[in-house]
Amino acid sequence: MPHRYHLDKEHGYIVVRYWGIVDFEELSQVRQEIEADSGFRPGLNRIWDERDCDIQLSHDELARLAGGWSGSSANHGKRKLAYLVGEDLFWGFNRVFEAYRDNPDVEFQIFHDFAETLEWLGLPEDTPEPRDLLPDA
Repeated sequence: MPHRYHLDKEHGYIVVRYWGIVDFEELSQVRQEIEADSGFRPGLNRIWDERDCDIQLSHDELARLAGGWSGSSANHGKRKLAYLVGEDLFWGFNRVFEAYRDNPDVEFQIFHDFAETLEWLGLPEDTPEPRDLLPDA
């Protein structure tokens, strides 16, 4: 399982951290885990930390993944989604994913810097860094 997530009820956000090789099943599983969490509610902002992973999807899998998230979007409400990435390839991956999804309920940005991510989401400066909060299993 090369991912972990944390739902912060106090500040109203979810952070998901990926590491290692991440495939279609892994990315699909996260949505199901979040929706099953007892603290889940519409409107939770997101941080997707992809700095330490290698996402391996075909073009068709990317389109199917976006469709799966779009299908459950009504459950998630209006929200901000911050992608925290380390390589330009993942910046492009997230742009394509959001283009396929084309969801008016999601405002997204892609970041290389965690402090900028926090500022955009309106989270406190002392919000834990995902690598510290969710270490590799």
